[in-house]
Amino acid sequence: MVDSLLMIKAEEILAKIEEGKSVEYENVIIYGDLDLHRLDLPQSKNKRKAIKSIIKIEYSIIKGDVFFDHASFSQLVDFDGTVFTKAANFSDSHFQEDAGFSESQFQGEANFSRAQFSTEANFSRARFNDADFGRSRFDKNLHLSNAKIYTLKLSDAVFTDGSSIYLKDFNFNRIVVRWNTIKDHLPFNGSVYLTLVKNFRNLEQFKDEDDCYYQYRKEKQARTKRPFSKAADGMMWLACGYGVRPAHTVFLSIAIIVLFTGIYWSGHALEFESLNQSSHLAASTGVSLGNALYFSSMEFLGRSPQNLMISEGFEYLTVMETLIGWLLMALFLVTLSKVMLR
Repeated sequence: MVDSLLMIKAEEILAKIEEGKSVEYENVIIYGDLDLHRLDLPQSKNKRKAIKSIIKIEYSIIKGDVFFDHASFSQLVDFDGTVFTKAANFSDSHFQEDAGFSESQFQGEANFSRAQFSTEANFSRARFNDADFGRSRFDKNLHLSNAKIYTLKLSDAVFTDGSSIYLKDFNFNRIVVRWNTIKDHLPFNGSVYLTLVKNFRNLEQFKDEDDCYYQYRKEKQARTKRPFSKAADGMMWLACGYGVRPAHTVFLSIAIIVLFTGIYWSGHALEFESLNQSSHLAASTGVSLGNALYFSSMEFLGRSPQNLMISEGFEYLTVMETLIGWLLMALFLVTLSKVMLR
């Protein structure tokens, strides 16, 4: 099949680009390096080589290096289904129209660092070894659905408002990126989120792992229609932030202590122990809000406060608060150990 393809010299394509003519090929083999540095072309205001040609090389094989870096493409760039057998360098280039690389194969270096994509960047079903999109800018969408890659670098990439990154069925070994870079641009897909959680854990980016998992659980909770599951998720969020936010447990514990303080104080459920008699006679007056807060805090911790006692008929409140306190303290320790000890 390959032997029957038409053979084209790279110089032929470069000559068309230099003259501003359309470059449209399909099912060809291109020999030689496609090197824009050889061409005498005007520069854009950002000191990039201004390319006015439509470049459409589909389902072909390029038997040489591609140096399309530091270029500004004002027309369509389409390499759908094309095999880059050597380096493909598009670093610091500006794609003003769609950039089509779906089903492409990058057998050598794939360098798109600092590139700017003003419209769609389509790499769906593409195949890479490693690809560098570090510090690239995406004004629209980055499509990587069904693509396969060993390492994808998105360090310091910029996704503008309204842009998205599509990773459905994306097969990768690792993605080098911070969660804050992509969190507002990732359409919800449970398997994608959980794969990213594993990726962050393998890279020892534990804060990114926790933040990604937290958002996954929130998105999942918002979408579930089963009342029991929704209520259970809501309790997990409130109690411990889905197991990755120990601060939630602290705030809930404070709220529980304050709640029981209000009940004890407003219900006149506390009494001072009498110091003048051998039996514990109650003096039901003089219990302040501060006393009630102290009593509630001690009961939450499972300790009996001195000089204060619960009035007859309210004993069940202390049992309830102590039980809740033990559960929340255990939950806090488990959540804290998960976040801190790894």
